[in-house]
Amino acid sequence: MKTASDRPLNLRELSEIYRFSEETLGELLPVYGSELEAVVRALKSPGKRYFVRVNTLKATPENVKMRLAERGFDVSQHESIPEALWVPIEGPFEVPECLKKVMVDKFTAESVLQGANVYAPGIARCNRIKMGDNVNIIDDEGETLASGIARMNETQILTFRKGLAIEVTESKYRVPSFRETREYLEGLIYPQSLPAIVTSRVLDPKPGEVVLDMTCAPGGKLSHISQLMKNQGRVIGVDRNRRKTEGTMETCTRLGCSNVTLFVHDSRYLSADFTTLKPDRILVDPPCSAIGIMPKVYEYAPKSEIEALARYQKQFLEDASKIVKRSGKIVYSVCTLTLQECERNALYAATTCNLSIKAQSPMLGDKAISIDNGSTEQCQRFHPHKHAAGFFIACFERRA
Repeated sequence: MKTASDRPLNLRELSEIYRFSEETLGELLPVYGSELEAVVRALKSPGKRYFVRVNTLKATPENVKMRLAERGFDVSQHESIPEALWVPIEGPFEVPECLKKVMVDKFTAESVLQGANVYAPGIARCNRIKMGDNVNIIDDEGETLASGIARMNETQILTFRKGLAIEVTESKYRVPSFRETREYLEGLIYPQSLPAIVTSRVLDPKPGEVVLDMTCAPGGKLSHISQLMKNQGRVIGVDRNRRKTEGTMETCTRLGCSNVTLFVHDSRYLSADFTTLKPDRILVDPPCSAIGIMPKVYEYAPKSEIEALARYQKQFLEDASKIVKRSGKIVYSVCTLTLQECERNALYAATTCNLSIKAQSPMLGDKAISIDNGSTEQCQRFHPHKHAAGFFIACFERRA
C-alpha cells in the first residue's frame, strides 16, 4: 500500500489511500496531528495479539492456559492481568484470486479479515454461486478480504438467510477460533479485548456490592464484573433491546454468573423510573462511533453523527450521576478516539454532573489528552498504533 508519510498531511489523499472519510480524519487530526497516518494505518489491521478472558468463576487462568496449550494454541498470560490470555495474530498474507466473488457487509468484512467464516446473513450480494465453488470474499467497495469454499448455493444463501455460507480458507490475517473449543462451550473463556478487560478492573467491583451496567449487551464487561465479585452481591444489567438482553442472559448462564439481574429499559431514565436504585458502582459503556475497533475495512463516520453520539453519551453520564451512591464510583468507557466522545465528555461529567475525575488502576494505556484544567490527564487512552486498540476510559467519584 502506498503511503503519504513522506509528505505533509493531506486529508484528501489519506482518505483515498485508506478509505476513511475526510470528516472522520478531521475529527482525529486534533488528537493525533502528525501521527494521524500511522493511527489510520494501524486501524486497518487487527494488531498483533488476540485476547480471551478466563472465567475465574469456573477455572484458574493457569489451568485454562494449560488446556489451550494442549490443543495447540500458542497462548501467553498477560503480565499484569492474570485472567487475560492472548495468542499472536498472524499476517498479513496474500489472498489468492478466484473467478467468483461474494460481497459481504462491513461488519462481516471486518471479521473475515481475521479468518472468520461467512454466514448467510452477512452476504450482501452473490451471483451464480454453486456449492463447492472457490470464491473471493469482498467488501461492499470491492476490496478482496479472503478466499474460501462455498458451502451453500446462491438460492440457499438468498432464500434461507441462515447457516454457514462460505468456509474461509485463506484470509489476510489469521486468528484461532476460540468459539469452537470446549473451553468456550463450557464457559471457561470469553473473547474480549484487553481495554475492555481493563475497564472492569478499573471499576473494581467488590463482593457484596450493588453494581449497575447501564448498557450491558452483549455481556462481556457485565460477566467480568460478576466474576470479579465472585458471584457475591448484585449485578444489574440494563439494555433497551430485548433481543440483545436475551443474548446477554445466555452468556451469563454459560459463564455461571448467578448474581446477575437483567431487565429491558432505557438507562437514560433510570433515575426517574427506579427512584430507589442506588448502586455502589456504575459502568457507563454507551453506544459510540466505534472508530477504535480494529480491523477497519473503511470508516466514513460524519462529524454530525459523532456530535450526536457525544450528546447521547452525556445523557447516560447525567443519569448515572443522579443514581450512584454518594462517593460512589462511575467508570465511562468507549471504543473510539474522538475528543468529543472521550475527553470532552469526561470534562462535561466533571463540570456538570457533580462528579470528580479520579486516577485509575490499572493504567495500561497512556494518559489521556489534557484539556482545560488538565484533570482529563487522569483518564486513560489506548492508541491503535501503540496498543493495537482504540479505547478511552474515565473514572469518576460522585461528590458528597
